[in-house]
Amino acid sequence: MNRRKIILGIRIFVAISLLTQIGIFIFPSFHRIHGTLHIAPHSLNFFMLFIALSGSWLEGPLGGLRTYYIMRVINPSVSFKSAVKASYGNLFLGAATPSQTGGGVAEIYFITRDDIPISEATAGTIMTFICTLLFLTIALLLVYFFRDQAMGHFFSVMIKTAAIMMGLTTGIFIISVVFTNSVNRVILYIFYRLKASRKIRDRHGRIEHRLTRICEGLLNYRGASLFMWRHGKAAMVLGFIFTCLFFATRFIIPYFLVRGLGMDANLFVIMYIQLLITLITYFSPTPGGSGFAEITSLVLMASFVTEAIAPLYTILWRFSTLYVNVFIGGVLLLRELQKPENEKEVTKKAD
Repeated sequence: MNRRKIILGIRIFVAISLLTQIGIFIFPSFHRIHGTLHIAPHSLNFFMLFIALSGSWLEGPLGGLRTYYIMRVINPSVSFKSAVKASYGNLFLGAATPSQTGGGVAEIYFITRDDIPISEATAGTIMTFICTLLFLTIALLLVYFFRDQAMGHFFSVMIKTAAIMMGLTTGIFIISVVFTNSVNRVILYIFYRLKASRKIRDRHGRIEHRLTRICEGLLNYRGASLFMWRHGKAAMVLGFIFTCLFFATRFIIPYFLVRGLGMDANLFVIMYIQLLITLITYFSPTPGGSGFAEITSLVLMASFVTEAIAPLYTILWRFSTLYVNVFIGGVLLLRELQKPENEKEVTKKAD
């Protein structure tokens, strides 16, 4: 992790987001001569908009509470301040990297600022991800079994697809805990066979080094899971509760935005839609799901958000559920990385 790569990721994220937002503004203008922002002020509910915008910064503290209580079991030296910074850093670097792969790195970095070993910080980060995985899996199951029949066939297909993806991910994690040594042996066996048959060339040993790191990570993941199972059940329950609150905040904000913009809304259907959008951004190849999130939101929210308010809604939605937290996390992380000694430490830990 270094400043140049982070800044590059943020530039890509901003560029794609801006292009998408511009496209959302321009496209409706071909169908509506008077533009897209002619909204009567009296139709706006400013109290609802205030609630939505006020909740925009809550994800950081809620994620920080989750990290704090889980890390307290692993290492009591962690401070709540560092845990909140870790949460905001996760949100920031997740937005700057494809499929949010960098979020965990930022979380580990801030936790180690309390002189906590990187192995313990990694274990805590893994546990927070398990809370996220557990929440999304349960949420998808509830949506699948109790979904509104009026949601339509297309929406049901998307729910089933998302459920399969999350089921596979959860299955992989369970197998990695129960059969860690066997999984590691299979990974290395396949690599050495391919290398011996010259289907893979690894002259400098980079691929082998990365696979070894993956195997070590799986062992660390297993150890952390067993440790929390023995000593941190209550912390994991608290972590899961704060995870639920974290996502509830993200899922409910669009409801207040739609009501604030003078449209009728179904709370549960909107929360279903936000769950799908969240999954899409998690697996999106673009930083922060930029482009994919906006377009998916326009399609899925079309029954609640009219063409006239779609551009304004999209900006307010991304601002409330992403941009505010990304900005806070970016300021916190980039200020740390401006210190030369910190950048050297991060580079050394990443190696």
